[in-house]
Amino acid sequence: MDKNAVIATGGYDHTIRLWSPTKGACKRTLQHGESQINALDISPDGTYIAAAGLDNVRVFDTQSNIPSASYSYEGHVGNVTAVGFSRDGSWMYTGGDDESVKIFDIRTTHGPQRNFDQQSPVTCVALHPNQAELISGDKDGRMVRWDLRANQCIEHLIPAVDVAIRSVSISPDANLVAAVNDDGNCYVWQLTGHDLCALKMLQSHTPAYVLQCKFSPDSKLLATTSSDTTAKVWDATKDFELTHELREHGAWVWDCAFTVDSSMLMTGCSDNVARLWDLSTSACMQEFKGHQRAITAVALRE
Repeated sequence: MDKNAVIATGGYDHTIRLWSPTKGACKRTLQHGESQINALDISPDGTYIAAAGLDNVRVFDTQSNIPSASYSYEGHVGNVTAVGFSRDGSWMYTGGDDESVKIFDIRTTHGPQRNFDQQSPVTCVALHPNQAELISGDKDGRMVRWDLRANQCIEHLIPAVDVAIRSVSISPDANLVAAVNDDGNCYVWQLTGHDLCALKMLQSHTPAYVLQCKFSPDSKLLATTSSDTTAKVWDATKDFELTHELREHGAWVWDCAFTVDSSMLMTGCSDNVARLWDLSTSACMQEFKGHQRAITAVALRE
C-alpha cells in the first residue's frame, strides 16, 4: 500500500479515525458528535472525507488540524445510509431512510440539486463508471437504476421480495453488478447495453445477513462481508469461485475496501477493530485499534 494512502474508519463511537498505512497507528481523530457514521467516502484527490450520519452528510478536510467538519450538506430526514463522490470530486450522491436518493454539488451547501423518490428507505447507492447512472437498493428488496441525464428511473429489479438489499456494487469495467441481501445471498448481473441480465446467485453467507459487497479496482474480485463474522472474496474471472474466507473477526463485519492494486482488503468490524488482509495469503497484515465501539464504515484512497 502507498505510504501516502488515506485510510479512514468510522463507527458508533461518533468518531472518524485516520490511520498510518505503514504503522497501523491513529494519526487523527475527527469528531462526528451528532450521530454514528453510517458510510464514508474519500474524495478522488484525498482532500475530503464525506461522512453519512443522521439528517446530513458532513465533509472533513484531511489536510486541516481542525477535528470538526468543514461543511455540512442538509436535505435528508433521518439516517443517511449511503454517500459517494463523483470521479472528478465535484458532486456527491447520497441515499437515506427518507426514501430518497439525492445529488449534492460539493461547491454549495444550499441543499441537494436533484432528488429521486425511491418509495422505500434507501440502504445503498452505487455510481456507474459512466458517471451518468446510479443504482440504489432499499429495505423492500428493490433495486432501482436512475438515469442522471434524463432524471428518471430506467429499470428496477426485485431479487427477493421483501428482503432488504444491503449493498450494491458496479464493477469498474462496467460489466457486472452485484447486490447482497438479508437472506445471505449475493446476486450478480451482466450489464449489457440498457439491461441487467441475471448471471449468478451465490449463497454467500446464508443464513446470515450480508452487509457489504465491493468489486476490486481491477474488476476481477468481489468481496462480501457478513454478520457471520467473516469476509469472503470471490473470483469474478472463475464463475465467482470462493478464493478467500477471512475469519479472524470477532463480530459482524460491516464494511470493506480494496487497495488500488486489488492485492489487499481492509475490513471494519463490530469488535472495534479494522484489519488489513493480504489476499495472496489470506493473512491479516495489520490491525487498526482505537475505536471504542463498532466500526461500521471504512474508506481507503491511494
